[in-house]
Amino acid sequence: MVAMLKKQARRIVLKILLLSGVLGVLPIHADGIDISPMIVNGENANAEDYPSYVGLFIDSYEYNGQYSSGAYCGGTLLDSDYVLTAAHCIEGDLAAGLFTTVIPMLENESNFLNTDRRRVVEVYIHPNFSNNITKLLPNDVAVLKLETSTSSGEGSKLASTESYRLSNNTYTAVGHGNISSGVGGTSILQRVNLTLVDNISCKNNFNNGSNLTDKQVCFTGPLIDKLKAGTCQGDSGGPIYWNDAGVQTQVGITSFGPSICGDKYSAVTAVYTEVSDYISWINRVRDGSELESRRYVSDDLSRRNYIEKYGKVVYTGGTFASGGGSGGGTTSLLCIVLLVGGILIRKQ
Repeated sequence: MVAMLKKQARRIVLKILLLSGVLGVLPIHADGIDISPMIVNGENANAEDYPSYVGLFIDSYEYNGQYSSGAYCGGTLLDSDYVLTAAHCIEGDLAAGLFTTVIPMLENESNFLNTDRRRVVEVYIHPNFSNNITKLLPNDVAVLKLETSTSSGEGSKLASTESYRLSNNTYTAVGHGNISSGVGGTSILQRVNLTLVDNISCKNNFNNGSNLTDKQVCFTGPLIDKLKAGTCQGDSGGPIYWNDAGVQTQVGITSFGPSICGDKYSAVTAVYTEVSDYISWINRVRDGSELESRRYVSDDLSRRNYIEKYGKVVYTGGTFASGGGSGGGTTSLLCIVLLVGGILIRKQ
């Protein structure tokens, strides 16, 4: 009986993966350490200490009274009109392109309806982004334009060089993601201190590590209660900060990590897109000279047409990893598939 159920489960998963491929959501396999788009062993954070951090929510409240129960990704304010996040959070997902709401200074996700919510009206994806986790998501960066300016929060100071790599620094990741794989645990903003892992060691952590580029930067955290500190599902797109002589400076955008968050067998708990390599592209988006990178444009009519056509908003999620790798930190195929689009929709 057990064998039969396992066989049936494998067939169901295969059908899900085939369907996902048709819909443009890439089911992928990474050899060695399994990886997935993604605060483990963190602590509660005060939003005022991280004024550039924002949460990204699926929000159709004005159209059908529904909104996501938690942030599907994080990001940072560039200024009062633009937000920096990971491309894989939105690429290939029409619902995210149309119904994303940005919330700055959000400490408790349960306060969603009483916040300074700003809709996203334009999504810019880096032209060289590859939405393929076997290639380790190169150029995983996106910029979102807000419908109206926000007066909440502050623009993030972005690192303009890689000088931070040259010294033994402590870095801080922030997010509203899970506290372990598939476990939400808290609605309070979390923070965790991490240390840098050199790119050679990071490449050696994955059998397909040759795909890691010098535009990505890797981190790990201390082992506590059998889990290493790091980021987890829902933290994608969020920042990692460096304290540069008292100035909070963003050096990376959360991109991916082990499929088991905080995997003690993995030398790396998170890989980030290095922001210093994308300053020119980000600035071109902000000054209006990068229109070829614009992927989604949304307005009230397009959102109403979506609701009329589909009846509800379905966020399928961005890139995700399939299991079955040969290294440590493996997660079953079914479990990883179920992590995709795992946000709950609340209705008032």
